[in-house]
Amino acid sequence: MVRTILVPTDGSDHAAKAVTFAADLAAKYGARMVLLHVVSDWGSGRVPDELRGYEKLEHVQITERDICKGIANEILQNAASAARNQGVSEPETLLENGQPAKAILGAAKAQGADLIVMGSRGLGDAQSLLLGSVSHKVSHLSECTCITVK
Repeated sequence: MVRTILVPTDGSDHAAKAVTFAADLAAKYGARMVLLHVVSDWGSGRVPDELRGYEKLEHVQITERDICKGIANEILQNAASAARNQGVSEPETLLENGQPAKAILGAAKAQGADLIVMGSRGLGDAQSLLLGSVSHKVSHLSECTCITVK
């Protein structure tokens, strides 16, 4: 039986398809759905040069870290909205920092996930072509069932 579904999302098209697929399963089985976004680098606490003028004009300090967290939260909220549109009443969101595959596996264990549903490709760079994709690593190392969505 599927009780908890972990859905890592990075905002990519494949991740959006995974959210839709997982939400359909969660709605049908009454499963808990946890949406996860992993940020590998929060950025620094400095104000980007492009925002220095805005900072002086508006008396607001916006750091690289604030921008990264804002984008990450927007990705999670968009995924949660999509899940609600599929019939999931209360999707949970989780924001982690670290290496994506390791963070996903850690979250799966911590959340008691029975199932991980993730996109087959994300927004990764050329490095993933050489070292293997996050979805490939997770599916091989996970203790629970994984579904990779194309």
